[in-house]
This record gives sequence, C-alpha cells and structure tokens, in this order.
Amino acid sequence: MLLDYRRLLDPRFFEERNELLCEKILAFIKQKEARTIHVFLAIKKNKEPDLTMIFQNLRKAGCEIVVSKTDFIRKTQEHFYLKEDTILRENKMRIPEPVNAESANFENVDLIIVPLSAADKHRNRIGYGGGYYDRLLESSNAVKVGLCLSPLLDEISQTEKWDVELDQILTPF
Repeated sequence: MLLDYRRLLDPRFFEERNELLCEKILAFIKQKEARTIHVFLAIKKNKEPDLTMIFQNLRKAGCEIVVSKTDFIRKTQEHFYLKEDTILRENKMRIPEPVNAESANFENVDLIIVPLSAADKHRNRIGYGGGYYDRLLESSNAVKVGLCLSPLLDEISQTEKWDVELDQILTPF
C-alpha cells in the first residue's frame, strides 16, 4: 500500500525530494568520515531514491562504493565494488546489478544505506518483506542508514523480532 503511494508520486516532487535526500546523505557520509559505503541501486518502477547523482562526489572524496547482487534461490547477497566502468543489468526483480565488477570484502564496509518503503520516528522500517536487508544488517557492525522519501510515521506496529534497527533514517523533510 505505501509502495503504491510512492509510485504515484509526481515526477517533479520525486526529483525535488530525491535531490534533498542526496544532499543529506552526502553530508552524513562526510560527518561519519565513511570510506567504504554499501549503497542500493534504485528500482526505478518503485521510485526508490536514486543515489547515482552522488557517486561521482563519493569517488572524488576517496570513497569506495559497494553494491550487492542477489541470489534469490539461496536468499543471499554477494558484494561488488561499483566503479565508473561497471556494467549494470536488471535482474528478474528489475534491480540493477553489476555484471563485470570486482568482488568486495563486506567486512570493510563503514556505512550501509538501505531503501525503505516507510519508517517511523523510532527507526523501525518497512522494506519489501524478503528479509535480505535484515540478514545484511545483522551481519555487519557498519553504521546503518535508511533513506525514505516520505515523512516519518509516528509508529510502525508490524515490526518483527528479526527486524534490525537502523542507526539513522534520513528523509528530505
């Protein structure tokens, strides 16, 4: 239901919110002095925040960008460095994934940026229900940041015991 609302977001409002969110995540990365950052690649049909506009700034600052490739059968993710010449191809879920990338050591990641359908003021989140990010987040000591294009909800009642709390949630508001 929340995802349906986001998909209906006017393209002009999406761009404005996305740009504000990108500015906030760049400032957050600088503040945390993160060097290896795990990002998601936006599913365009879901109007997820598009972080591609900050990749060049991150590279200029000496940061390494890491992205995942999902194995839907084993329900796992492999991690790869995203370079300027990395070729991306959409998987069956329309998630862009690296084709020709160098494998990355996930233990070196300082900061993980997570997409959200919605989040609340207590840093609870709603994803897509597959648990991929819960498994990723619980296996890391990195700073965990969620990005949400909508205002934070007062409270999400459908949390589960395996949900991993985020350290920070950024919105354009």
